[in-house]
Amino acid sequence: MTTVQGNGPAVRQTSIGRAVLWIAFALLACLSVFLINGKPLFYFDTMGYVSQGHSALYHMGIPAKSPIHREPVGEDTSRKGPDITADIEADHIVDGSRSTVYSLLAGALARLGTLEGLIALNIAAVFLAVWLPMRIAVRHWGLHIPLSQAVALPIIMASFGSLPFYTSYLMPDTFAPVLILTVATLTVFARVMTVWEILLALALGSLATVSHLSHLGLVTLMVPAVIVISLIKSRRQWWLPPALVLIIVGMGYAEQSVLRSAARSLSDSEVIIKPYITARIIQDGPGMRYLDENCPDPAIPTCVLHEALMRSDDPMRLTASHIVFAQNERLGSFRLLSPEDQTHVSEDQIAFFFRVFSHDPLGIITALTRNVLSQAVSISVDMTLPSQGSIALNAPVSGLLTGAFEHGRITADTGWLRIVTPLHAVFYALSLAVILALVIAPRRVPGEIKALAVMVLFGIFANAIVCGGISQPATRYGARVIWLLPLMATILFIFARRTRRFDTVGEGRI
Repeated sequence: MTTVQGNGPAVRQTSIGRAVLWIAFALLACLSVFLINGKPLFYFDTMGYVSQGHSALYHMGIPAKSPIHREPVGEDTSRKGPDITADIEADHIVDGSRSTVYSLLAGALARLGTLEGLIALNIAAVFLAVWLPMRIAVRHWGLHIPLSQAVALPIIMASFGSLPFYTSYLMPDTFAPVLILTVATLTVFARVMTVWEILLALALGSLATVSHLSHLGLVTLMVPAVIVISLIKSRRQWWLPPALVLIIVGMGYAEQSVLRSAARSLSDSEVIIKPYITARIIQDGPGMRYLDENCPDPAIPTCVLHEALMRSDDPMRLTASHIVFAQNERLGSFRLLSPEDQTHVSEDQIAFFFRVFSHDPLGIITALTRNVLSQAVSISVDMTLPSQGSIALNAPVSGLLTGAFEHGRITADTGWLRIVTPLHAVFYALSLAVILALVIAPRRVPGEIKALAVMVLFGIFANAIVCGGISQPATRYGARVIWLLPLMATILFIFARRTRRFDTVGEGRI
């Protein structure tokens, strides 16, 4: 361990002051995009979360003035029920791909006029996810720098990448990397964590999992890696990390079950998860070829979607996003079906995938590989920046302390992306090189920290599989986790410096 130079009041005050400064610097780094832009970043579906959250609160018996105004401003809508518009949801259908927990938070904060509270939630989750493994690592191996600096430095380095764009984003995407860090922490450190640290990790991981449906797929996909890394590290209590991660997985499935029960009992609604998988394999080709060869067939529920797709000859109608979301006659298909048919198509998507896989396994595997590779290199922050379309869609929503949903100082003109995006790519490539070098280098970094880095890398890959392979490759999904590379590279570098520093004073390597 390092040598303590003194423990008097002056030394303690100096240490506290430095800790506060480091945390303040890291906090400012996370807030940098929000402070420069002057407004939070948002997406098309920000309104969807606010709307669904307000609706849920209303049906739970908590009426209030709607934060979504379709009528003249100032008219009290507390007695009119939730303001769910036709372009958000069909009657008696709840979108199961939107998190109930995150929607409730968004709806409640919008009602209070403090939607920026989601930014505070994002930052708090990031700090906790970094602080927890660093606290445990410092406790067991010691560092040449204080814990506050060991937490702040990685966050500051990550803020040169996409991190501050996502902490400023009124969407649940920040919780994907938080989930990866939490699962990695449990995998590596569960055997030496205190009870309250385990409980904190379970709470943070569960919140991250239930914040978006893709996060449930992400944590489920990470379970095999948790088992392998846990077995490699030690046969003693190897089952503990997988068991804890499975609790987090179970919380995700429990949230979906509670949502379905609540929707039926409170609003006589059915929960459907839009057919993202069906749309993906139709765009990729195997799904459309299967439908062309087998429809019409009343035994195949998805044939009604094929019929809708045949009403237009515009090739863009076959893209996954248009299949799921478009509502006009030229590009729309799924959203033009009756609510009953939408439910049938959505419920058939898993069975449809396996039918298509049996019909054309090579086509599915080829498309999956192509999509995962495409997702892995999609790292621009462009989709965090509001477009005119998302501004128009979110215009009826009130609830921001900073005013209306509109462009900020850096979002109206995004020419700077032409410079920032390639710089980010180089930054991430260098970070990955540092990670690989320090993981491969013998005895430079404690094995547990190397295992933490390996789990983070697998989490980034799992994110590409879930979002690119199952949903649709998009820069929003890649950039949300890629800041973990500079963060992890900095953590590895800190421990490499620690080993060299301790070697110099004769303490030896661990």
